[in-house]
Amino acid sequence: MKLSLNRAVMIFIMMTALAACGLFKPGPSQVVKDFYHNVEAGKIEDAKKLFSAQVVQTFGSKMAAGLAVQTGEMKKKGGIKSIDTQESVTGDLAKVNYTVTYGDNSVEKGALDLIKENGDWKIQMSANK
Repeated sequence: MKLSLNRAVMIFIMMTALAACGLFKPGPSQVVKDFYHNVEAGKIEDAKKLFSAQVVQTFGSKMAAGLAVQTGEMKKKGGIKSIDTQESVTGDLAKVNYTVTYGDNSVEKGALDLIKENGDWKIQMSANK
């Protein structure tokens, strides 16, 4: 019994240390999913935090209004039913192809570029968009 308790404590300490090091930070696909779910829920400030500094600087206060419009559009479509993603990562850059299926069975397909900033994946503007 003592061995099992010691092992459980050791595993807990290791998991806590790994989490503190940022090992469990969301990857690019999860950031895209989090973004869509935040917009759907009207969590505009949380959604804005998922954009790179460049995007925030470029769009500034216009972002909140644009995201609020998207929240309304998502509600009109019956909310998000599912989000499927495929990602490719090269160093600190990633591309996530996504398919969002809404409650009314309409589908939105697209791709988002992401960049790693201070260890976190952020949605970035592509130069060719």
